[in-house]
Amino acid sequence: MSKQRKKNEMANEPRYPIVIYPADEGGYVAEIPVLKGCLAQGETPDECLKELAKVQTLWIESAKRNKQKLPSAEEVLEKLRKMVA
Repeated sequence: MSKQRKKNEMANEPRYPIVIYPADEGGYVAEIPVLKGCLAQGETPDECLKELAKVQTLWIESAKRNKQKLPSAEEVLEKLRKMVA
């Protein structure tokens, strides 16, 4: 797959809120709470977010292949409300 095609596909992926925090062992962890298990680690916040973008793409591809429903905006908002309550 060409880089341009991959970039275009990534631009069409749904956007979800991201949580990033320092890891106990050093570096950072970023995750997308509404995509169970979708998380990445990196030495810097930027590296961590770049890795998370790759993981998100793989997560979504896997979900589509397995005919899993992606979370809707309403489901995302509900989960966020529970996290901050």
